[in-house]
Amino acid sequence: MAVETQKFFPMKSVIYIGLSLLLLACTKSQETIVMRFDSKLPVSKYEFALKDVAPTAPSDWSDYNFLVLEMKASSPQRFSIGPVTSGGLLPKNIQPFSGAWIRFTVPLDYFRELPTSAVDMAATYNKPRKLGQINIHSDHTGPLNGIDSIVFFMRSPVGNPTLEIRSITLAVDDPGEAILEDGFLVDKFGQWATKDWDGKVKSLDELKAAWQAEDDQLKTPLFSDDEVSQYGGYKPVKRAATGYFRVEKIDGRWWFVDPEGYLFLSVGSDCINASVRTSTKDREFVFEEIRGDRGSTDFYAWNIAQRYGDNSNSVWIDKAIDRMHAWGLNTIANWSAREIIGSDKMPFVLSLPGLQLERGIMGLPDIYDPAYAADIDKSIGEMAKRYKNNPWLLGYFVGNEQPWPGQERILCDRILNGNDRPIKTELKARIAKDGDTDEVKRAFVYDTFDKFLALVNKTLKSHDPNHLNLGMRFGGHTTNELLKITGRHFDVFSFNCYEYQPSLDFMRRIDEMTGLPIIIGEYHFGVPDRGMAAGIVQVANYHERGTAYSYYNEQGYSHPSLIGAHWFQWIDQANTGRMDGENYNIGLLDITDRPYPEMVEAMKTTHRRLFQIHSGQLQPTDVKAKTNE
Repeated sequence: MAVETQKFFPMKSVIYIGLSLLLLACTKSQETIVMRFDSKLPVSKYEFALKDVAPTAPSDWSDYNFLVLEMKASSPQRFSIGPVTSGGLLPKNIQPFSGAWIRFTVPLDYFRELPTSAVDMAATYNKPRKLGQINIHSDHTGPLNGIDSIVFFMRSPVGNPTLEIRSITLAVDDPGEAILEDGFLVDKFGQWATKDWDGKVKSLDELKAAWQAEDDQLKTPLFSDDEVSQYGGYKPVKRAATGYFRVEKIDGRWWFVDPEGYLFLSVGSDCINASVRTSTKDREFVFEEIRGDRGSTDFYAWNIAQRYGDNSNSVWIDKAIDRMHAWGLNTIANWSAREIIGSDKMPFVLSLPGLQLERGIMGLPDIYDPAYAADIDKSIGEMAKRYKNNPWLLGYFVGNEQPWPGQERILCDRILNGNDRPIKTELKARIAKDGDTDEVKRAFVYDTFDKFLALVNKTLKSHDPNHLNLGMRFGGHTTNELLKITGRHFDVFSFNCYEYQPSLDFMRRIDEMTGLPIIIGEYHFGVPDRGMAAGIVQVANYHERGTAYSYYNEQGYSHPSLIGAHWFQWIDQANTGRMDGENYNIGLLDITDRPYPEMVEAMKTTHRRLFQIHSGQLQPTDVKAKTNE
């Protein structure tokens, strides 16, 4: 790991004692630590001796609950912070609101122990704060003692960002987060207020002119009716038509086949909605104006209401469909609005409801509950009744990014330590029979998961034999044994792949273990800019984001088994975060309902090439995106 060194001012220590708050502060003066993260380095790192930044702070933090920072970040790019303990470095990722002095608090429990697993990986590891987000996806946890230094580091810094620290504090009780200077962070259009950029909206008239300019560009679809079917299938090749989407392997290459019999690749976007809501509760001071009430605001909904008027709830659907046709997208992917799904103007996917994943421990439902089979039969049956005769539906996803693969022992221990329930009884019986070992626990989880997938697939096909089971959208550790299990129950294997290109090794293992075609349910590239973090995979700027899009898709679709890839997501996340704090700059559209032109051009160029690339007639691009500047 490359290390950047920087001179800094030692900070004077002051001790503050209150009735419910004990602080060990390293400064109350205007002296600051200034860290400039070097964009020439893959990892730019600072390490400060605890005695230099907080001379009277103890080396044992066991009696404290919060690490409190007064800081100012020049960029929304996330950085990692961690104490160096007797057991080693314990880093966590921080994404603070940028451009102003803020007080930011980090619960020390995030360093001490792994989180309680929720329904999926995002819900497990993303922790919202009033003025930013903490991501605790790290196995590095342990006792907070023997601390002799604090480390800050940033991976692939963009634009040599700075982080200024003027106070490092330990607290028993949370002192609360606050902006420590005058002003607001979000303007009346929902844009980040402390930064300017080319194209930033200053007035509603300026915004209306930009909307009109886009309308003029949406009149011509990327593909003509002579090139693609009404569903987006490629007309050069036709197979047997069944009236519904299916899959077929032709000359060693998998394809979707659309309801009219034309070959089809699912090129889509997740989260096509008319809303980007964010919480305002206890942080009204962040906003210039709040568009809405009830503890939240929705700048995107307000902006499109100015664009589409009283009919904004329906006109945006037509606009979204026009955009998809103009850009070459052909699938309304996961978590999109029921209104646009119900328009019957574009193929779409659904997630099966009522599987009780959220009620299970670490996302594994209690299939041993005598009522479980009847419960999911009812929920799947109700959905199938609405959609089983709909030709626009590609199929159903079973779940998303379960957090337990690779943590089967932890899952079983939590079942055993939890409330009495049928799955606990089954596990105890298995342990009594076969022994209390990690292998026995792993086998129990795999057997349970196998039975779950079998039951869901049987129930789905009994209610809707017309549509595909699109799989589980795996997001983490997946063994060959687990792949073999899924191959018995899915029509398509799905996984989410946040990398610079789809994992060729993983797709090879999917081929070998399942023999199924593949969909990538989520991927994206982002830029740390406009008050938003870069997302999971970062590139240097918006031009490079387009380059990354082309490389990822062309490399991916050149694989014989990949028949779909869905971008996450349609609109930028709110710069003040969604419910779990994510505020990623990863949309095809910004908060003011304007597309990113670099992405539009990359999509149009790439989408025109995909049929020939997947057919083996064209070589994919080998131009990779720059990840920093």
